[in-house]
Amino acid sequence: MKPTFEPTDDGLEIIDRIERHRYRLTTRDPVSIESVDCDEIQYPVDAAVRITTDALTLPTTHYVYVRDKTGSMIAEAKPDEQIFLADGEYTLDLSVPMKVYARVDSSVRVYSDAERTHIELNDSSSVILGARSYHTRPAHTVTTTAKPTDLMRAVSTFGSVLKTTTAERSYPTLRGHPPVIELGDELRVPDELSSPKTGIRIGVPRELDKIFVAAPLAYYLGATVVPDTQPRLVTDHGYTRSLTGSEGFETTVERTLNQLFFLDTVVRTEGMTPLPLEKRTEVEPLLDHSVQSLYEQPLAERVQNYLNVPYSELKPTIPEWQFEAHLDSTPDMAEFLPFIASDLAAVEVRKRRKEPPTVSKEAQTIADFTRGDPIENTGPVPTTEPESVRNNASKSPVVRQLWNRSKGKDIASTTPLSAFQNSIGRTPHDDPIDIDVVCNDIEMSEESEFVNDTYGERDKLPFDVTVHRRISTTELKDILATKSDFLHYIGHIDNKGFKCSDGKLNGKKIKESNVKAFFLNACQSHTQGLYLIEAGSIGGIVTLGNVINSGAIEVGRGVAKLLNQGFPLYGALDIVKNETVVGQQYYMVGDGRTTIAQSDLEVPNLCSIKKSNGGYLIDITTYDSVQAEKGTISIPHLSPIDGYYVVPGKTGQILAERSQLEEFLDQGRFPIVVDETVYWSDGVTVDSLW
Repeated sequence: MKPTFEPTDDGLEIIDRIERHRYRLTTRDPVSIESVDCDEIQYPVDAAVRITTDALTLPTTHYVYVRDKTGSMIAEAKPDEQIFLADGEYTLDLSVPMKVYARVDSSVRVYSDAERTHIELNDSSSVILGARSYHTRPAHTVTTTAKPTDLMRAVSTFGSVLKTTTAERSYPTLRGHPPVIELGDELRVPDELSSPKTGIRIGVPRELDKIFVAAPLAYYLGATVVPDTQPRLVTDHGYTRSLTGSEGFETTVERTLNQLFFLDTVVRTEGMTPLPLEKRTEVEPLLDHSVQSLYEQPLAERVQNYLNVPYSELKPTIPEWQFEAHLDSTPDMAEFLPFIASDLAAVEVRKRRKEPPTVSKEAQTIADFTRGDPIENTGPVPTTEPESVRNNASKSPVVRQLWNRSKGKDIASTTPLSAFQNSIGRTPHDDPIDIDVVCNDIEMSEESEFVNDTYGERDKLPFDVTVHRRISTTELKDILATKSDFLHYIGHIDNKGFKCSDGKLNGKKIKESNVKAFFLNACQSHTQGLYLIEAGSIGGIVTLGNVINSGAIEVGRGVAKLLNQGFPLYGALDIVKNETVVGQQYYMVGDGRTTIAQSDLEVPNLCSIKKSNGGYLIDITTYDSVQAEKGTISIPHLSPIDGYYVVPGKTGQILAERSQLEEFLDQGRFPIVVDETVYWSDGVTVDSLW
């Protein structure tokens, strides 16, 4: 489970075999690696080693944060600047696809050229390197009955995994994963789990739906959930806040969590990591206390002062975090709560109802060659998920993950409990990133050829891409059973399964899927995708109805490029939905934040550009993923920007000059949108965009 340090001819490589992330550090001479105790690094790490060197070179240009032996940040090395520190004991935070620290007792010089960041030390200095995977898993299990009071006790243990109750817990690395919940015949809570003494209680009626909605807020506050006649937040200082505002209970809880979390991201800038946050100057005039005094207050007092600020005044400054989990008010939904709380999702309890799928006008007149069986796949194409599809294909209970993105268009996923369980149960994988491309129809070979060239094109990240053509049911079953990272399926699917050279393979009969994620680029693939999640996969992109072949090729190309660059499934789908009408027919199953590759950038992002009065308006959207969870900070390498933004979110429109835009496009490979057309930064010039 721990990251490993492997020697190379010119340094070493740090490998996270769970998340399939790699990070290469080069040195002037080969180094020997000696394992040391993790306590040698003052921050939580999973593994640590000692090397001796006079320099480290990072594979890309990067920010480097320097802390002294007390843990306080004393310097920030930006890619366009250099810093020098005299002899001393320092810990360098390298902020890469894993959490990597370098502890040195030396002078330090940090600078960047056009491609890499360099760290120079004294001659033959001892360097302690520590690494921690971003993969988290629950350490404990709580068994509870379906009785509301027992479930309240179970949810009250969630805050026990918070690593701090200061504003810094808004950093994802300082929030542990809540314990797993299992339904049983009695309440059983491990002795080491208890509610932290935060002095905060959340009272709700003895109703399952109220407990479900309150769970993420209780986790973030380390609050005890107790029975009450009316939903409210109460502190030991005598403060009471109703949780039934004019917008209703669910919306009030969502806004309360967003307000508390956002203000923590502002206030933490007075703490151990005093990086400038762009939103701070907008927020400070709205506060009754200074940011510094708020940072020093105990949690219960700080919460009261946060909530004294009207939400309506803060709303324009709060980032777009609109991630929701929709679930039913049934006891089996309780087992989702640790995962929903960990994501800090807004919870909506849906009413049981069956609705027919809606049909787009474009779908009603499909005349082109589609990816379904021309005999069996007939009729209109649904563009919203019918209730029967959502529930009948899954053996385990499901929730609906929902991202309100893409110009008001929802990005949604049907997510069985098994998707989360499969994720936390993953085991290390030593080989390069394995991708299987299956093309079971020769008329669709255009897409298979393109994606074969796309996946694995990154020189610094090893891929193993295999293309399979016209395979049998047995061969497809074998591919699914073999441990790999991604399956890109191109062909025909209907309600009887995957069309193969010798018949059809129904996913319902697949007992084991060791493919982490998949893209089933075929008609009506939603149900088959759910079967793969039940069999062991974590997430995938699917379709609800028929898709036109020409449009499917376009979507397939876009998805391949984006996933190859480290975008999560939901981020890739959000972008391709902007490119084509056919993109609206695509959906997700499983966990939509699943990725198959690490990002070369700090955070996967999309850049929208418009011309404006001789300059350019640039708006950057960041996507959260395993590498950058909610609360991470990011600073785009764009000259007018000198502050950080919270992930996920948008920068808002920033005016840049031509030279600044040109420099920005040279920073790396990322998607950009101009006039609703998606380009890639490394394939365009400013002139070619207009």
